[in-house]
Amino acid sequence: MSWSHQRSVRKGTLPAIPRSLQPEDREVRMACGDFDPGAQIGHAKVFDIVEPIGEGGMGRVYKAFDPVMDRYVAMKVLKADVPANERERFRREAVIAANFSHPNLPRVLDRGSVEALGLEWMTLEYLRGRDLGEVIDRNRKVAMAVLVDIFEQTLDALDYMHTRGIVHCDVKPDNIFITRDPYDRRLVIVKLIDFGICRRVDDEPPPRLMGDPRYMSPEQTYLGRAVDGRADLYALGVTLFETLVGLHPFPGADDVEPVDLLRMHRSRPVPSLVEVLPELPVEVSTMLDAVLERACAKDPDERFATAAAMKAALGQLRPG
Repeated sequence: MSWSHQRSVRKGTLPAIPRSLQPEDREVRMACGDFDPGAQIGHAKVFDIVEPIGEGGMGRVYKAFDPVMDRYVAMKVLKADVPANERERFRREAVIAANFSHPNLPRVLDRGSVEALGLEWMTLEYLRGRDLGEVIDRNRKVAMAVLVDIFEQTLDALDYMHTRGIVHCDVKPDNIFITRDPYDRRLVIVKLIDFGICRRVDDEPPPRLMGDPRYMSPEQTYLGRAVDGRADLYALGVTLFETLVGLHPFPGADDVEPVDLLRMHRSRPVPSLVEVLPELPVEVSTMLDAVLERACAKDPDERFATAAAMKAALGQLRPG
């Protein structure tokens, strides 16, 4: 004997509409929560500005409170005098980042404008903590286990972006944010932030050089060159050296002219940690040198092919 089973599906129902109201009456149906495909619903949000938390050439970042959702957010506000092309880049950043879903990337919550003031804004999840640049500036030494964890999480974020054809293009200590799990403060959580100049691998190269000259890969120093995820791995290699040593691999990087710094990226190798950090066990510094030499190779073909490959190499340094 064979049995066939069919699960009964009960559709959700809405409160009955009186017979006297014809279903063609669209406004009445909408008032009852019955919407046709393509119907639009608008909303207005009000945020309470708490305090400024950052500023750049194009805008400011505020800590703000969302009373509807009962939470704090980070609000990036574009300055009114920003050129049209930068406004378009700001909107594009919001759209790209809003489609990310990864624990090591911040969530973009909303975007809007204040037309009367000529302002545009986006809101992101509010993060408590500090960026890696601040840790370096304070001359804080990072334990090897914590350092490996920070960079592995950053590589997880890059792997997520790269597999979706997006290059961050601005990896540096200031954009690696360190926070803690809100439910277990022992857990360090890393967020790769600021997608202002990220681009898709199939985008046309920008009409001008873009990025921080201290961390730009050699291919980024040439106008019109195509880049892929390996440019981010180069920048992360420079960041790794700076985190370990407390100094940029090219002495005086903060004082030299940007054009000279770009030339250094094209030709000057990253110094060996065996020589720079003699206090490190030789086996550790040798392994780190191997990671840095490959990540910071001048030829992209000689670098790690993927963020996952660099993570695997770095993972060999995890204690235990």
